[in-house]
Amino acid sequence: MVNYEEVGGRLICYFQGRMDTVNSTNIENDVFDQVLRRRLPTVFDLKEVTYVSSAFFRICVKAARATKEMKLIITNASPLAKEGFKITGLDRIMDIQ
Repeated sequence: MVNYEEVGGRLICYFQGRMDTVNSTNIENDVFDQVLRRRLPTVFDLKEVTYVSSAFFRICVKAARATKEMKLIITNASPLAKEGFKITGLDRIMDIQ
């Protein structure tokens, strides 16, 4: 579902599969704990993600607030996921690549 790695002074979170409500709820606390504990610039890699729900956007918002001075980076998002970030206005508080 999600794996973590520190690379070049950044926390990279590699997500896999469907980030639907059930899966997002199951990983939310772990992801937030990792972000808070490591206090590093954070990257969410969505290369292996097939679906993104509003529950996953909530995880992104929590992580963005925790890393506000370092701006959360979202990489490898599908065109549909990028559109979701744009429609919700989250592209203004996160770096969507």
